[in-house]
Amino acid sequence: MLEELSIDELLAADAEGEEGEAGSEEVPNPVLPTGNEIVWAAVFFFALWALMKYVLMPPINRTRNERAAKIAAAKDAVSGASSDVADKQAAYDEAMAAARAEAIDIIDQARARAESQRASIMEAAEAEVAELRSAASAELAEARAGAVGSLREQVASVAVGAASSVVGRPIDQASVRSTIDSVLDGGEA
Repeated sequence: MLEELSIDELLAADAEGEEGEAGSEEVPNPVLPTGNEIVWAAVFFFALWALMKYVLMPPINRTRNERAAKIAAAKDAVSGASSDVADKQAAYDEAMAAARAEAIDIIDQARARAESQRASIMEAAEAEVAELRSAASAELAEARAGAVGSLREQVASVAVGAASSVVGRPIDQASVRSTIDSVLDGGEA
């Protein structure tokens, strides 16, 4: 039925309604509460407050306090663990310093032993070389003496043969032997 009415008719009906209401009693403000509503709001407010304070908030507060206690315990454990870590780190550093010092001592001792072994090996090698030199010198002197002795005999026989040819008569090798030896030894006859 509203759809069949035109806009003008609606405006006219609205104007009549406003004039009719002006003459009647005043309409209450829907925003302002009435006395009955204020009483019921206060009752429900205090009931909700009591419910929150005595029923709903204690478990929440207990959970919050338990969580705070767990956090404090975890912080204490962390601080205790970090002090343990610091103690263990200090002990580790001390052990490492002792191990390094011991390693340095062992290395120094090994170097000293190696040096003494090297010195004794060098002494033994030098003694062996000196012994070999003296043996070689003795062999050389013996070989030289043998060679000189054999050369003396050959030189003496050649000299006696040459002198016999020059003189024209045979010379006894035993009689001129001292003269030949003195010439061969570097002296003069």
